[in-house]
Amino acid sequence: PSAAGCVRGVRTKNWSSTLLYCEQLEQGRRAIEWTEQLAPLARAGETAAFGLRMNAGWAFEQFRQTTGFDLREEWPAELNRLEEQGWGCLEKDRFRLTRQGLRFADAAAEEFLRS
Repeated sequence: PSAAGCVRGVRTKNWSSTLLYCEQLEQGRRAIEWTEQLAPLARAGETAAFGLRMNAGWAFEQFRQTTGFDLREEWPAELNRLEEQGWGCLEKDRFRLTRQGLRFADAAAEEFLRS
């Protein structure tokens, strides 16, 4: 129960109540409380957030090809903030989390999540 996910730009959240969750499953339904269709920029932010969990981070060109957006243009303040606090490393062709940033990847990822 209570799990959330995002597939092909649709964010979902399961029921938090174990009772409601089980009732839905017993009735042959998915136990989803709500869904939200993400706007393209929000979808790109989700992609950025989860991709930064990898050691290599995001190559700028790869991110643009994947999402249609440029990390440096859409999230400059966030990239700078992560770099200033020692969690991010802005390189010529990519942005990645530092060793410390990877320890706090969930908090770093929040910088890129928009509704």
